Amino acid sequence: MTTLYPTYPRLHVLLGAALPGLQLSTTAAEALEDALAEVYEQAPPSAFFARLRGIAHSHAADGQSWRERQLSEARGRELAEATRCLAALSACGGVLLAAQSAREMDDAAAQCPPQVEEGLLHAVVVLADHAGGLVAPGAGAGA
Repeated sequence: MTTLYPTYPRLHVLLGAALPGLQLSTTAAEALEDALAEVYEQAPPSAFFARLRGIAHSHAADGQSWRERQLSEARGRELAEATRCLAALSACGGVLLAAQSAREMDDAAAQCPPQVEEGLLHAVVVLADHAGGLVAPGAGAGA
């Protein structure tokens, strides 16, 4: 007796259109599906997503957060804007690091297109310049 193959998603992905013609028994299909699931669970995660997960869990260069100090209202707004720029800069940098890891460790299908990396690099430069101007003493609108 054969079973409908959508209940075996990994087997269906592996064999595609050839699967229905094989007329596998339920026992064989289950054994193959279990083996494919086990291999999938043991496979290392994509370097790109592993790096993004690390960034989401605060894997920073120094692991330290910026400490608040008594500031004027205007300077507080500037530093709040700077922290938003730095958050965006961190996100862009994280994606670039993940793209680099993917380029080194994954196949071509998992890699980031060069145009995206170039755009991210330009965003990093602009955000860093803007954040640097905001955190410089006497910078911005409050100066």
